[in-house]
Amino acid sequence: MKDELSYRLYFFVGTTAELIKLMPVMQACSRNGLPFKLIASGQNDIEHSELLKYCGKDGVDLVLHEGPIRKSALGLLLWLIKTLLTSAWKLRRVFGVHKRGEAVLVVHGDTVSTGMGAFLGKLYGLKVVHIEAGLRSFDYFHPFPEEINRVITSRLADIHFCPNAWAVSNLKGRSGVKIDTCHNTLLDALAIAQAEMDVSPIVIQLQRESYFVFVMHRQENLFDDELVRALVEKVIHQSKKTHCVFILHHLTEVALERLGLLATLQKVPTITTVRRLPYVEFMQLLSAADYVVTDGGSNQEECYYLGKPCLVLRKVTERTEGIGHNVLLSKLDLATVDAFLGDPMQYSRPPVAAVDSPSQVIARRLARELA
Repeated sequence: MKDELSYRLYFFVGTTAELIKLMPVMQACSRNGLPFKLIASGQNDIEHSELLKYCGKDGVDLVLHEGPIRKSALGLLLWLIKTLLTSAWKLRRVFGVHKRGEAVLVVHGDTVSTGMGAFLGKLYGLKVVHIEAGLRSFDYFHPFPEEINRVITSRLADIHFCPNAWAVSNLKGRSGVKIDTCHNTLLDALAIAQAEMDVSPIVIQLQRESYFVFVMHRQENLFDDELVRALVEKVIHQSKKTHCVFILHHLTEVALERLGLLATLQKVPTITTVRRLPYVEFMQLLSAADYVVTDGGSNQEECYYLGKPCLVLRKVTERTEGIGHNVLLSKLDLATVDAFLGDPMQYSRPPVAAVDSPSQVIARRLARELA
């Protein structure tokens, strides 16, 4: 009991993407003398993540679910229900030692785990802190279920850390404290990756030639066979001008195999297919690329901070970073894709620097809440 009472700060993490953006916040808390516990929902296996060494933690303190989750909407829903039911008693002995409002639970972003963590925090009377709050696409089905998760979490949070003024404005009418960190904590995560001395083998392999990075992993894109075929054709054509590094997420590989396109891609000498890389290696790869074509929201932000030309393969984006600057939103219009690929370097911009670290802004506020 005494040991539990010495901890009043908890980070609730579900996915690797959340861990990446919370990593510099945990690091800042450690440096500011704020002890914390790390709780993993089990949505992704972060227990064995190489990123933990950057978090100021030896490991995860509590895992709510262990084992694979069926990769479907129904599988995720069943996992959510089961984990919520089993977590209630698991967390009682962790959170139940605190008086209402005495401890703080930090959640991040827009995953199913984000809403789960916020709900469990409220259930046990913790102050719920939401990082990367206020992002909106204003369409519940694009992206799905992320937009719904964001809206639910915004109704549960007591403190909202927003990456920009636009995100703050989207929370008008919501209760709680809204704080503009001016940038996403991804900026600090990127700095951690760039400071890593060990260079990725794939970057060493490619460093003597120009290349672009292609990422397509969102289900709404991969289930559109016509779109996948059209984009693969464009990638093959574009690779004759600039070498392509084609990232194979698991779902991407499955979709390409189903359409008979994976073998075709792997036979093209100007395309290098690479399975999903650890975060630090991928950031090194992204940093050295000429430009990026992606359907990833975090990639959009990373490219903004790097000043890297970026085409976003989505109909809508909940992120403003880079739009009208170095980022072009395709809206999945193939003519827009062609226009970008015709002259991607026109979108090149200088890297973005922050006056103050967003992670430090958050850590300082958490210290005030726990004082």
